[in-house]
Amino acid sequence: MLLASTLGQIAHPFYLAFAYLLAAFYAAIPNYAVAIALLTLVVMVVVFPITRRGTRSMMKMQLLSPELKKLQNKYKSPPGTPAEERNANRQALNEEMMALYKENGVSPTGGCLPMFLQFPIFLILYGTIGGLVHTTKAGLPDPLYISHSSRMFHDIKASGGHLMAFGINLGDSALTHGLSALGRAPYIALILVALVLQYIQLKQMSGRNPAAASANPQMQQMQKIMPLIFAIIYIRISAGVNVYFIVSSLFRVAQQEYMYRHDPDLRGSLEKLRARAAEDPKVAEAKKRIVTEQRQGRGGLLGRLLPPPALEGPSGGDRPTGGGGEPKGGKARSNGTPPSGGRSGGQGRSGEGRSGDGTPPPRRAGTASKAGSGQQRPPSRAPQRPQSNKRQRRPR
Repeated sequence: MLLASTLGQIAHPFYLAFAYLLAAFYAAIPNYAVAIALLTLVVMVVVFPITRRGTRSMMKMQLLSPELKKLQNKYKSPPGTPAEERNANRQALNEEMMALYKENGVSPTGGCLPMFLQFPIFLILYGTIGGLVHTTKAGLPDPLYISHSSRMFHDIKASGGHLMAFGINLGDSALTHGLSALGRAPYIALILVALVLQYIQLKQMSGRNPAAASANPQMQQMQKIMPLIFAIIYIRISAGVNVYFIVSSLFRVAQQEYMYRHDPDLRGSLEKLRARAAEDPKVAEAKKRIVTEQRQGRGGLLGRLLPPPALEGPSGGDRPTGGGGEPKGGKARSNGTPPSGGRSGGQGRSGEGRSGDGTPPPRRAGTASKAGSGQQRPPSRAPQRPQSNKRQRRPR
């Protein structure tokens, strides 16, 4: 009880400031949802210089996840490693990690600042809206923290302490008693929109760097758990605070997209990571293989389906050889030696090669002696059909 009273006294000036801004925005645009949205934008712009550094560190940590994973694998101690060697590996890992952080200007704890800063703002806005719908013991509306002469004060008194906007009371939540199933639908819709934007905000960084997402399973688990935690919060708080979460999530999504595209510090870190990756032996080997395939005209899916190109001989002009190692087409070699499958002036007919034991077959009458090597030569012409046994009739 004492702690709550102390925190209330500390937060009281912030309640007054938030209520004053809400009353001012409501006087210009008499809509409670619009007034809360404008207040959220003002708060996000004011704290932007503080959250920018934390957001930058968080985004850089996401980009550095693959490099950190490589360092962890490099200094990983297998089972059975002596304690001294394990401590030495751990110390070397910490030194290289700190050097990587220093090289990219990253603070490991700086990425938590935007999330920690979001909760005090949420608590202050929650207390402010709770003060605006405050009622007396008799149940009469008694708005706190705003001037009694303001338009918001008179409208809240006239509406019985309700913050009506777009047909719903922003002071109620999805668990408010007395609401029908149809009456809870708008509150559930606000919760779903806030959850989707929260998921987009967490998914935005991993989508920019899939390698970091695969190298950082903790981030993937956080993307699954964090929306569930926020869902519990969104269900129990008033709809006006859900409007704050929706607008703040939209602002952070736009902020991260802008920083990815235009932040010079972040783009410098991206260039350093690309240069570091280019020096990786695996990356260099992959690039060399891609260049080789492109030079051989084998890039893409079609190139992988085609057979490998034939290698040229020493002279650079030989054609691919057949099954026996001889050039196709029966053309002469580049060194002037006639092909083994053709006939020269002193060669016999084809098919007169040596037998399997190396003994030359008997020569036929009228054939020339064989010149050249003893290799078996393919037939030079198609074999003749055997003559029919039937006697052919002579013409009369």
